[in-house]
Amino acid sequence: MNVKTAASLMRGGRLLVLLRLKVLFTCFYRLCFLASMADTALLEKLSRGRATVEGLAGASAKDPSVCNALKAWLELGIHLGLVRQDASGYSLRGFLAKRLAAPGSDPIRALVREVAGLHHHYIVQTPGRLEQGLTWDPSHPHGGYGDIIARSSRTLEPFLVEVIDRFFPPSGRVRLLEVGCGHAAHIAYAARRNDGLTAVGLELDPSVAEGARSTVRAMGLKDRVEIEVEDIRTYRSDGVFDVLTLYNNIYYFPVQERIELLRHLRDLLGPNGRILLTTGCAGGSIEFELVNLIHASTRGWGRLPGKDELLQQMTVAGFERACAMELIPGNKYYAFVGHCSG
Repeated sequence: MNVKTAASLMRGGRLLVLLRLKVLFTCFYRLCFLASMADTALLEKLSRGRATVEGLAGASAKDPSVCNALKAWLELGIHLGLVRQDASGYSLRGFLAKRLAAPGSDPIRALVREVAGLHHHYIVQTPGRLEQGLTWDPSHPHGGYGDIIARSSRTLEPFLVEVIDRFFPPSGRVRLLEVGCGHAAHIAYAARRNDGLTAVGLELDPSVAEGARSTVRAMGLKDRVEIEVEDIRTYRSDGVFDVLTLYNNIYYFPVQERIELLRHLRDLLGPNGRILLTTGCAGGSIEFELVNLIHASTRGWGRLPGKDELLQQMTVAGFERACAMELIPGNKYYAFVGHCSG
């Protein structure tokens, strides 16, 4: 680079801007590369170590264009510090890549895909839609991520286990209704903890509901847990429930409909029943601000609630002794509890 070129780049601070952006670009590329490996055979093969291009390409190894493209992808991974190459072949490099491939990391893999795909889409595309006076439809792009969101939501599982341990009866007969049950991991935990518990899990996405049924079968809970595909707003039951839960989904309901929804939930509970609701609240961590963007800009959904706002809505809906417990200090992630009179 000669003096003239350097002077041109320095003028107006362009070089400093480009250097700072390069740091951001690299972080973004690293995230995208991790997402590109998640849920693929490539991640599993690279985790074993010393994989050749031909071995990674599998049945397509005879196609030179596929091998060349795969080699270019691997070279990018090397430059990003996520792939290692030696004389024997390629393998994963670094804590993040290896942790992504580790057993039990399915929620992390799903979260990486959700952030790099769905979250990226909303951040980049939302301003242009709003300029046209448009909001998002729930079926696009969010609709294609139902299973991924159900899986990634399990990253919050330790906090929900804390809620279950604190507020669920540890023994005795308990009837649970879980709204938006995902893959039924939390129902399964509650049922294992109390062998007198029976449950109904509601889910809107049929594919997610089938995943929940698979969990129920695998845990030997088929006789105690039912999974139904239904909207809670139209759900009716012949019996009443002792505990009703909504984990991280109140923002799927418009703000102006939440009191009516909570009244309906109150009617599904019996005497001395309780509602347990977890959600991030307005002004919390960057992750919850992203959730706020997605749901505030999607037709038929709603922004994150404020803590005091939701407590007031629960009280107006007829719940007594409504209170909130912060689950992640400083993040404004709360468990809300409301009681029915005896």
